[in-house]
Amino acid sequence: MNSKTADTETRLRFAPSPTGYLHIGSARTAFFNWLYAKKTGGKFILRIEDTDIKRHQEDTISTILDSLKWLEIGWDEGPDVGGDYGPYRQSERLGIYKDYAQKLLEEKKAYRCFCSQEQLREKREEALKINEFYKYDRRCFNLTENEISAKIKSGDKFSIRILIPQNKIISFNDNVYGYIKINSSNVDDFIILRSSGMPTYNFSAAVDDYLMKITHVIRGEDHLYNTPKQLIIYDALGFDYPDFTHLPMILAADGQKLSKRHGSISIESYREEGFLPEAVLNYIALLGWSYDEKTTIFSIDEMTEKFDLKSINKKASRFDYEKLLYLNGYYIRELDENRLEEILIHEITEKNENLRDKSDFLREKLGKIIPVTKKRVRTISDYEKAVLPFFNPVSYSDNTKKYFAKKDFDAKMLLEKSIKSLENLDDSSFTTENIENKLRTISANLGLEFKKVAEVIRIAIWGKPVSPPLFETIEILGSRTTLLRLKNYLDLISQA
Repeated sequence: MNSKTADTETRLRFAPSPTGYLHIGSARTAFFNWLYAKKTGGKFILRIEDTDIKRHQEDTISTILDSLKWLEIGWDEGPDVGGDYGPYRQSERLGIYKDYAQKLLEEKKAYRCFCSQEQLREKREEALKINEFYKYDRRCFNLTENEISAKIKSGDKFSIRILIPQNKIISFNDNVYGYIKINSSNVDDFIILRSSGMPTYNFSAAVDDYLMKITHVIRGEDHLYNTPKQLIIYDALGFDYPDFTHLPMILAADGQKLSKRHGSISIESYREEGFLPEAVLNYIALLGWSYDEKTTIFSIDEMTEKFDLKSINKKASRFDYEKLLYLNGYYIRELDENRLEEILIHEITEKNENLRDKSDFLREKLGKIIPVTKKRVRTISDYEKAVLPFFNPVSYSDNTKKYFAKKDFDAKMLLEKSIKSLENLDDSSFTTENIENKLRTISANLGLEFKKVAEVIRIAIWGKPVSPPLFETIEILGSRTTLLRLKNYLDLISQA
């Protein structure tokens, strides 16, 4: 059959199976479908393929939908919003598949198979022993009508197999892999409807794509072997073909299969770790697609304008967690500060009970904190860690308490002089400029490198030798908190 004509409204779909969470590869598939629909002014459809009873996890459906919504990948039709071509859950379309299977039976393009799982397993094992490719022997295709009727009357269970035409070339053009053809003689008479009444993937996907008027199918290259089977179903039912694009695999940076240890986790986990949706989308767009060899930062509008199915690479892409972190850091730094404030307030109050009722106080302080911490962070979680010491008491490890015991200068004396000097500043004069002058004067008077003075002060006020810019940090903490922390640390090292 021919593919759909170019003047047809583009309709694309993302059809996840609720057998787990949304991962990077699936998110890329959803995004490329959504992006192409947006580019062409078409429709993006969400369909839930929930007929795999053994692996089905009902609770993951809401998580998958939430992850897509967080990425701001919206759909025009789907199980929660409806549409003209529903239902959009395959478990609610079983009657449709049964009708089409019956149509194929009546047209002698399919047949009932009464072979049990045990019988089929034995035949596969026999073929394996002699190193032969297993192909169903059409034993049940040769049953007479009387034999079929007798088996049905006796209650024998049966599945329905498609009758594969012999020695026919099955071919299609893929936007990534080009012209692909196989001989139908290499395809088994595969099952389209199980004895339970549940359709197999290739049958339900082909029927649904036709009935939902899908014009373009964009999916992972692992489905390449499924496509000829679906084309056989299209041909048997007289359906037009959609346009096919199979996306290259995503491998780990070391070329191995991508896994959690390489940083590949669910979209929900990226969200919890403090990634921004625009950073994740920008990154997954680069996994298999490129506009040129230089550009890596794209807004959604830019991606929509430049995205082209023909520019998807055939070569497997490599997942680089560090690059994702880099992009996320970039997008955090580019965030409008008001939006960043709201994100941080939400995250901090959610996770810190002592700050839950202090949104106004947080908002007042964050206006000063964000500019001095922005350059160092790559995730919102990093931001939380950078921000919380401004609000929560500092804790010191045992090593930190003894840190200055063997130094070649007197840390206690530095703290005493710093406390005395900073106490001379009132609230109105407790500014970055005045704080810097006071502390640098101490350094000069003692003939010490300033970095030694700064090291003592940082550990005292921050609990570690690395902090945001020192003078700005002290001003934000304020006179009371700064002096309290300096005195507390002085007491600790005096006892060490």
